[in-house]
Amino acid sequence: MVNFNKNLERLDGILRRLEEGSLSLDEALADFERGVALVRESRKFLEEAQQKVTFLTRDGKEPPRAE
Repeated sequence: MVNFNKNLERLDGILRRLEEGSLSLDEALADFERGVALVRESRKFLEEAQQKVTFLTRDGKEPPRAE
């Protein structure tokens, strides 16, 4: 299971490092790549949560858990 809050903390750290401007181009690109992966992972988590909420409010039953 994705730890959404941990991803936000990691993204915040990446953003701070990128804003400082002290990274080499290679380091900045690597951080940017990690950030994009974290955003995608977080977006997937939010989409799954939205689907679950929609399902639960529709008929009151919980959907099967995705493992």
